[in-house]
This record gives sequence, C-alpha cells and structure tokens, in this order.
Amino acid sequence: MLQIESLSKSYGSRQLFDQISFKFNPRERVGVVGLNGHGKTTLMRLIIGEESADAGHIVIPKNYRIGYVRQSLRFSAETVIDEGARALPVQDDGQTWKVEKILSGLGFNEADLKRPPRELSGGYQVRLNLAKALVAEPDLLLLDEPTNFLDITSIRWIEDFLARWPRELMLITHDRSFMDKVVTHVLGIHRRSIRKIPGD
Repeated sequence: MLQIESLSKSYGSRQLFDQISFKFNPRERVGVVGLNGHGKTTLMRLIIGEESADAGHIVIPKNYRIGYVRQSLRFSAETVIDEGARALPVQDDGQTWKVEKILSGLGFNEADLKRPPRELSGGYQVRLNLAKALVAEPDLLLLDEPTNFLDITSIRWIEDFLARWPRELMLITHDRSFMDKVVTHVLGIHRRSIRKIPGD
C-alpha cells in the first residue's frame, strides 16, 4: 500500500501541492482529475522518482513494484514480441502467450509481432510501451492518457482489461467515459490540495 504523506511541490513561485496526503488501498483504481497545469502528471513523476518533492514523503512498501508507460521510445530486442517479453515478471519468463494476448488487444497483428520495433509507426511504438507496462503486472500501474494513439477497438479492449485489473491503478485521461468505466475512486486536485472520493 503506497502512501503520500504531507507532500509539497513548487516550481519557483508556483506551488502545485501544499502538504497533500492520501494512500492507495488494495485493488483501488484511482482516476486523477484537475485543471491542466495543476499537477496531475507531476504527481505521477513524484511517485516514480522522476521529480523530487520539496517536503513530505512517499512511502513505498518493500518489493512493491510500480509500472509507468515511458514516453521515451528505447527498444533493444530484435522483434516486437521479444521486446514485449522483456517486461514479463520473473515467474512468467518464457510465457510469450501473455505478451501476444496484450499486443493483439492493442491492435498488433501476427505479422507485426515479428517486425523490429524501430520499424513501427510512432503510435504503435507507444502502444508497445503500453503493452510492456501491462505485461509487467506491477502492484501499482500509472497510466497518463493511455488512449492516445489507440483506435476504438483497442480502447474498448483496454477498458475491459483495466476494469479487471486486480491490483492498484492510477489513471489520467481526458476521456470521461473511459475513466468512469475503469475507476473505483476519483482523486481531485484543486487549489494545491487533494481529495480522494469513492465512485466515478
């Protein structure tokens, strides 16, 4: 269970958070809402350690794994399926069928699986990064606008996938319908404070 304790964050004279506190309980899928520029993505970056807080703490349990869809597109495997398999948890090593299932849901066909990742379009490279985050099965999955670059069929697939997500999830999206179908709680950012409420 990850906990945020009295966290503050500013950029120069602009304060985003003023001693905010909340926690993720088991199996909560939390949608983050707030005006643009009020700190939704910054909050995720603080959790994964890409940003540093001015004050307060983020308490992460031992062996608690956090998954995040990276914006950088760096691939080292020779094929799409091998790149996806690199994200499999240790206990699932070699079970490429799990990777194929997720890639298929995100719109990859059988021929795509054998292609070098660098030959994919930018949109499909982003989908591959998303697939790797899902394949890894982290304890907390952070998704920032996951429906970007997805077609309607893939959006419906990921809606169903995330609605059954058995661990914790933090979601940022401008697609209200998508959020309502996925989340169990909403985390609202307003006037440098934060409030988590149950429901869509």
